[in-house]
Amino acid sequence: MTTNTETPTARLGEITIPLAAPASMASRYDVLAAAGTNLSRAACAALAMAWQGPGKPKTRKSHDILDYGGRVMDELCERGHAPILVMAAGISAYHVVTAGLITDSEVDDVEGNSEAPGESTSS
Repeated sequence: MTTNTETPTARLGEITIPLAAPASMASRYDVLAAAGTNLSRAACAALAMAWQGPGKPKTRKSHDILDYGGRVMDELCERGHAPILVMAAGISAYHVVTAGLITDSEVDDVEGNSEAPGESTSS
C-alpha cells in the first residue's frame, strides 16, 4: 500500500488494485468490528468494498461481513489467486477502509478498562 498522497493500492499477483474507502461509515465500522472475530474474512470484505476499477469481485455484498468476506476469498481463489496473496491485498484494503475510525485519544480513553478491578476501598 502506498503511504503518501497517491491513491492507495493493493497488489494481487500482477494486478495493481486502486483502493478507496467506501462512502458508508456503517460499512466501514462493520469491517472493523468483524476483524475482531475473523481478520482474514474482514480483510477480504474490505478488499471488495474498496476495490476501484476492473476486476472487482462480483460477489454480492451482504450485511454479514464475515460471510461476504468468505465469498470474496472463494471467488478470488477460484480465479486462480493464491489465498496468501488475496489476504495480503485484503490487509492493505483493510487499512484503507478502517483508516481514521478510531483515534489515538479514543484508544487512550478505553485503555485499562479490561484490567481486573483493584481492591475494594469500602469496609
